[in-house]
Amino acid sequence: MAKTTQMMQQYLEIKADYPDAILFFRLGDFYEMFMDDAVVASKVLDITLTSRNKGADQEIPLCGIPFHSCQPYIAKLIQHGHKVAICEQVEDPKVAKGIVKREVVRVVTPGLVVNTETLDPLRNNYLLAIAPCEQSCWGVGTVDITTGEFRITQLDGLDALSGELMARDPAEVLLPDGESGDQLLGSIEHSLRGRIINRLPEWTLADDRACHLLQQFFPDGSLEGFGCHALPGAVRAAGMVLHYLEQTRQSEVSHLQAPRTYHVRDFMVLDDFTRRNLELTATLHEGGRRGSLLGTLDRTRTSMGARHLRHWITHPLVDLERIAGRHTAIEELVEESQRRDELRGLLEGIHDLERLNGRIAMATGNAKDLVALKLSLERLPAIRTQLAELGSPLLAELFAGIEPMRDIVDLIGRAIVDDPPFVLREGGLIRAGYHQELDELRQISREGKGWIARLEQEEKARTGIPSLKVRFNRVFGYYIEVTKTHLDRVPDDYQRKQTLANAERFITPALKEYEEKVLGAEEKVVEIEYDLFQSVRRQVAAEGGRIQTVADRLATLDVLLGLAELAHERRYCRPLMDDTTELIIEEGRHPVIETMTLGERFVPNDVQMDTVQNQILIITGPNMAGKSTFMRQVALIVLMAQIGSLVPAKRAKIGLVDRIFTRVGASD
Repeated sequence: MAKTTQMMQQYLEIKADYPDAILFFRLGDFYEMFMDDAVVASKVLDITLTSRNKGADQEIPLCGIPFHSCQPYIAKLIQHGHKVAICEQVEDPKVAKGIVKREVVRVVTPGLVVNTETLDPLRNNYLLAIAPCEQSCWGVGTVDITTGEFRITQLDGLDALSGELMARDPAEVLLPDGESGDQLLGSIEHSLRGRIINRLPEWTLADDRACHLLQQFFPDGSLEGFGCHALPGAVRAAGMVLHYLEQTRQSEVSHLQAPRTYHVRDFMVLDDFTRRNLELTATLHEGGRRGSLLGTLDRTRTSMGARHLRHWITHPLVDLERIAGRHTAIEELVEESQRRDELRGLLEGIHDLERLNGRIAMATGNAKDLVALKLSLERLPAIRTQLAELGSPLLAELFAGIEPMRDIVDLIGRAIVDDPPFVLREGGLIRAGYHQELDELRQISREGKGWIARLEQEEKARTGIPSLKVRFNRVFGYYIEVTKTHLDRVPDDYQRKQTLANAERFITPALKEYEEKVLGAEEKVVEIEYDLFQSVRRQVAAEGGRIQTVADRLATLDVLLGLAELAHERRYCRPLMDDTTELIIEEGRHPVIETMTLGERFVPNDVQMDTVQNQILIITGPNMAGKSTFMRQVALIVLMAQIGSLVPAKRAKIGLVDRIFTRVGASD
């Protein structure tokens, strides 16, 4: 390129640091894309491709989008598998000497989308990292930046790894570069199909690097506290996640929870074939939620409850005490129908607290998000009142964990208007009475002419000069004009500003103070409102841990209430769970098929199995007779029991199951 402008030189230097991302380069009110980025983006976004230096030997491809409506464009690029680097002007163009300073403030990737409006509210948006360890072990780190959830584990063997990939269903997967990453990619290619994969340098797997990042992000924590001191693979996977957050400039992540170590031995083992064939979260043919177990069981009233239920279904328990705790809570909620209805009605008005908290913490939340948070938290006292009357241990635990949060409700209620605008830099955010200077400036801005008229009347009365005028011009600003015939009545606090043929013009300290206020009142109003909003948002973000705790409790309550509603509606029974090897189901029904409109009644089935006399059942019959349905029915009833749900049967006795195998040739 023969001649490169300063601006293009700046663009090229920044782009060199983000070669694998489409660079959104801020120019005034637009994000511009150049060269190959412009060619790719114009095709994906279906926008006009033009060029700089038109007619020159070396034209530069160019396209652009308005900065204030960039989110749909970013979402579309992400859906097509691209990363987007957001490059902002980081100094005021009015005071910049030379070219305005710019830098990348954030990189958006499929697993790190912060604009939750473009995401499915009913499922987590996971970024998942896989780190190789010794002897066919694999560390796994999973983060959902929209909610702050961060989990790590260590798995033995590729089957367990494939099953966890299926359960988490991440939007983006991080693998190491080099031979270990290549071998892994080839080994689990079927589980990675259709997912966005990014490779990280092998040095990011170094144990000291991972420990340094964990200490940097969570200075009050330790490997022992995280529960991963004996799990080197889990530590490395956590390091990969944190490295990627750092690399993509995710600076505002105060809501990110310290990594929670979990063990697959705490959950029923379900390989990816079993998950698919049982259609736990999606149907085999259409891949949709409707017709799956999740679609049938989901009676939740909140998005966070729906995501919670999904996790329960993909991770059934193998702890009899925890399972019994859920059964007891649901059984009580089935019996307490009026209280159940009251609680479900209260939950229906609660917004997605997890993602609201995430947006507020990442400084992307607007004033409407704060109001939505306030309206949601206002319902907590009524929820506590209803829960206080229930006796099961799990519900009592939820009651204890749902604090009223009155301080946050009060702060937002005092500071933010009931119906604020979406835009943060145009005023109209802060409630009257919250800030004295802001109230005064608004008064000045609204009543400028009225203040002048009142001042004029007050000065006429004070001086006894009937012809006194208060005027304004661009040279002198506001002034008081007195004709020469009344100069003898001018008070001592009047300061002469200008002499005319028949009059003189004066100013007073009060008038000049008012002038300074009124001339910049509107600008100052917007500036102060934005500063106050940011202050309120920071104060709320500082309480993010408390909000996360309440959100988790409400999500659990929502799942329990939904399962209780379903159990009441479909006449489910509480299964008797123990640690024997006996499985007895009387008049069992397929939970999904019995809800379908098939024009005929579903015929219940019995089953009895154990490890002594009834180890194997051979089921025969013609095509479409229901053999696959019966097999799936038994598996789903067992799985439902172990997520803590009541089950579709007249009676069920289920010995704890640690694994389900299902492989069916065709869907029902």
